[in-house]
Amino acid sequence: MVNDLDKYIGNYTGLKASVEERFMTKATIELARQLCKNKHVLHMGLGNGLVARFLDNIVSKQTIIEGSSLILDKFSFSSKKTDFIEVLFENFQSENKFDIILANHVMEHVANPINVLNYIKLFLGKRGKIFITVPNANSIHRLIGVEMGLLKDIFELNKSDIKAGHKRVYNLKSLSNDVIKAGLNIEDSGGYNLKMVSLSQMQGWSQELLDAIFTVSKSIPKEICTNLWIICTKKEKNE
Repeated sequence: MVNDLDKYIGNYTGLKASVEERFMTKATIELARQLCKNKHVLHMGLGNGLVARFLDNIVSKQTIIEGSSLILDKFSFSSKKTDFIEVLFENFQSENKFDIILANHVMEHVANPINVLNYIKLFLGKRGKIFITVPNANSIHRLIGVEMGLLKDIFELNKSDIKAGHKRVYNLKSLSNDVIKAGLNIEDSGGYNLKMVSLSQMQGWSQELLDAIFTVSKSIPKEICTNLWIICTKKEKNE
């Protein structure tokens, strides 16, 4: 099963990946900056490594769990503050408790997201938080796809989803439902970035334009943003 994850390394290279780094990854870094500063962080999935490299500069300690040996070989780095562990999320073991668990674009990939959340919350500290980000089914570009007949409905997986290994697309309601079913409380939620077209069609867009889109997206209804985020905490025993 671990080897199955190696085939997705191509999603982190090439022109589309370059746009994703400038648009999606940069936005994630901005959102995670204050949440993770001076914290002990459990980072679920390495991805292109850029979020991990940035967090290495501001966290007190960071543990990254990644199921693909190829992704680890290509994107891991040497650091006194960051540890890398090759393991599936559901097999992770640790005596440590973490201030922040970062599940950046994880929930859409795993076979059973409720089970994964229910297990990974065991590693939260007393006042720890899980920060979740996912693509949004109600994103404007997906609504346009439905209108044009390219998608049957907003939840249908497109070619890009399948290539990336997505197993589902969330809207805010379905994401909230999974979080609650995993025994977590939702502390806050929001959306970020806007897409009218696919990432591959945004290759020539300037960094100034991409940054402006991110800034504007923070002040519009989260329901139509490209991505959703949720901050959640463990329920107390008496809840």
